[in-house]
Amino acid sequence: MTPSLHEHASACAKVILLGEHAVVHGQPAIAAGLPEALQLRATRLPDRSAPLRCVIPAWDLDFSLAEVSTHPVARACGDVISHCDGPLTGWRIDGTTAIVARAGLGSSAAITVALARLVLGPGVAVESVIEASMVGERVFHGTPSGIDSEVAARGGVLRFVRGQPPEPLTLGRPLALVIVPSGVVRNTAQQVAKVHHALERWPTVTRPLLENLGRIATLGQDELLRGDVARFGELATMAHGLLGALGVSSPVLDELCAVARSHGALGAKLTGAGGGGCVIAVPDGPAETLADVFRARGLQPLCVEVRA
Repeated sequence: MTPSLHEHASACAKVILLGEHAVVHGQPAIAAGLPEALQLRATRLPDRSAPLRCVIPAWDLDFSLAEVSTHPVARACGDVISHCDGPLTGWRIDGTTAIVARAGLGSSAAITVALARLVLGPGVAVESVIEASMVGERVFHGTPSGIDSEVAARGGVLRFVRGQPPEPLTLGRPLALVIVPSGVVRNTAQQVAKVHHALERWPTVTRPLLENLGRIATLGQDELLRGDVARFGELATMAHGLLGALGVSSPVLDELCAVARSHGALGAKLTGAGGGGCVIAVPDGPAETLADVFRARGLQPLCVEVRA
């Protein structure tokens, strides 16, 4: 039987609330899915022998699987489709999204999860989707923790410890966030390597920083379960300080967090790998009011409400 694709599939983006970098070293992290952040639609090409083509204008992606030797996204996507025994020719895939790519919001996991679903179909077990996504994530990130694929496939709010099944969390109340893209592209692998280097060079200093990030994640989880957004915001600000001590923040990210706090945010921190990408701020009042502060600076914040 000739392999084919389903017509439509979607995946969540992700925002790490607490625990980035520490999660790579065995500490817990809390992450939330942003539902249906990437939508993919597949159509047959007239030429069934033409290489599969993928176009996502918002991410400046337009490639074919004939480019796997030169285009890392093509290579990752080709590996996912091959893993799922899907077609490598005869199809076009178009994607729509409001999420910024390469900004710490899990864009690579979103595309690999959505691609796996296009091949495997809506009824497949989520574990199979995650397994396929990780094939592509290894192309993008080398040794990913797996948290992005878990959240992209499952959604909701998850407590994640590497090597253990993710634990879904039920929040005491919805968590409003303002996600602010810095406009600075970051490289996850470089930032992860930076922490590895610090751990090798200064283990007695670096390991306690990672352990405290894990403790903050656990305390933050407790506050989210209680619905105490203000105390969660305090912990988010503490986490940002520790991430800065690990060397993965930047002057731009520090400034954005300071701007958020100076305009009444309950807390703010970088999210994801750092070095660039996004910060998240917890508004004390309407999220749009805080977002307008960043829009006035020429940025494009996204207001979301995390529920689980």
